[in-house]
Amino acid sequence: MTDEQLIENHTIFFAYFCYLIEQNLVDSTEELCEIGMKLDEEISHRRITNSQIEDYLKKVNLNPQDQLMVGKYIYPAFNLNSDKTGQC
Repeated sequence: MTDEQLIENHTIFFAYFCYLIEQNLVDSTEELCEIGMKLDEEISHRRITNSQIEDYLKKVNLNPQDQLMVGKYIYPAFNLNSDKTGQC
């Protein structure tokens, strides 16, 4: 997996994880937390910084649903910087 793929997977995973928790759709978070910790560990292992993550997200073209989730739960400015917001 490339650094870019890892950043994208990490960000989208946590956006949906936040959504599931907010909507009370998760009975047990243990397995999801384990996945999240593995993603976090790999981000740390590769020494990927928050600024690298933000720079990548500024140029990536996520599908509209993922983009809205990331903008709502992870990086609020993400939706403001994208032309795709609200497009299907």
